Amino acid sequence: MAADARGPRTTRDPSLSVGARRADECRLVQSDNLVAMRELERTHGARFRLAYLDPPFNTGRVFSQYDDARSREAWLAMMAPRLHAARALLRDDGVLAVEIDDTELGPLQVLCDEIFGSRNRVSTITVVRSAATGHKAQNAGPVHVSDFILLYAKSRAAFSPTRLFRERAGADPAYRTFIVDRGAPVASWRYVPLARAVAAHAGFATGSAAKRSLGEAWPARQAAFARAHAASVVRFAQVRVEAVSREAQALVARSRREPDRTLVLERPSRPALVLRGGNRVLFLASKLRSLLPDGTLDPTEAAPRVLAEPLTNVWTDVPFQGLAPEGGVAFSRNKKPERLLERLLALTTAPGDWVLDPFLGSGTTAAVAETMGRRWIGIEQGDHALSLALPRLARLARGEDATGLRRSREYTGGGTFGVYR
Repeated sequence: MAADARGPRTTRDPSLSVGARRADECRLVQSDNLVAMRELERTHGARFRLAYLDPPFNTGRVFSQYDDARSREAWLAMMAPRLHAARALLRDDGVLAVEIDDTELGPLQVLCDEIFGSRNRVSTITVVRSAATGHKAQNAGPVHVSDFILLYAKSRAAFSPTRLFRERAGADPAYRTFIVDRGAPVASWRYVPLARAVAAHAGFATGSAAKRSLGEAWPARQAAFARAHAASVVRFAQVRVEAVSREAQALVARSRREPDRTLVLERPSRPALVLRGGNRVLFLASKLRSLLPDGTLDPTEAAPRVLAEPLTNVWTDVPFQGLAPEGGVAFSRNKKPERLLERLLALTTAPGDWVLDPFLGSGTTAAVAETMGRRWIGIEQGDHALSLALPRLARLARGEDATGLRRSREYTGGGTFGVYR
């Protein structure tokens, strides 16, 4: 690392860099992250759409790669200038994501509120990383199985996340009614319990008989039938009369007077209002989506349509087991799943956007950003910048890494990046 009048400066190591130098090249930086971020403020400015920080959790343990035991005051003193530096590097529509466990969650949120403003707090995401099994289950009290991601926008007004969905396993129990004669005139539609329709389709006289015969296979059979006939599977919901037009209010009143008829109000640029007995008729088909692996909607609708729900702030579906092969590097107990970073990047960035990770570790964020067509800069002070992250990213650039996201995304290599020290 060199220095000039403006402060310490990293230099490119051509012997370790991959590919020819580019003015806007991605970077793997081996340096103190605060020093490197202050240099990036001079050289790159506020260009990053996402800054993902995965700092030491301050658990009191000592790992081979780093010390995770500080006083709370020392830990917060370490974090504060790095959060300020990360904020300075974000675009106006950029977002900070900090992953942490519950050891320092409260103090960290207070600190982020001070630096970013509580009005810019977007969400606190709970990431379930394990089940209550093994030695954890022997502890008295609630078993700790989750991490948290604090999400802060630089400007809440400018922040524009991508709407993501996640596939819902099984059936939605709220949708338990079936329209027998969907092709008949709407006013004469007949409704039966979904279980009866599934049983009849499977050749049984009643739902009870089908359940007894099919046993454990019954829920899956019912879910498959519902998805296949989603245009005829419905639930009923109360109408917020004060929130609809006078025309709709009049139809609701009529529907209550004629409870055995199904009534429809066609509405321009909005789904039709379908009523029975004064209640809305909601169709399961409206919850089917053609999803890509990262939870975004497939614009071509070539992907299978699945029962989907909007992404919430509780993530139970990101696997933390079986991570050892990802990237071909060993980083026991500290490696984050590529699927987790894929979701964060899909939520907060678009292809071509810049992503910053100042606690790069084994290089997961950079590998995911490269695979997803984002630009990236990763900073790591420890020796594993060169022993883990560098070989991982070099293999990826050569098209030799078929682990992680490469199982579901087309990526054949060809990336380049500079190594700065």
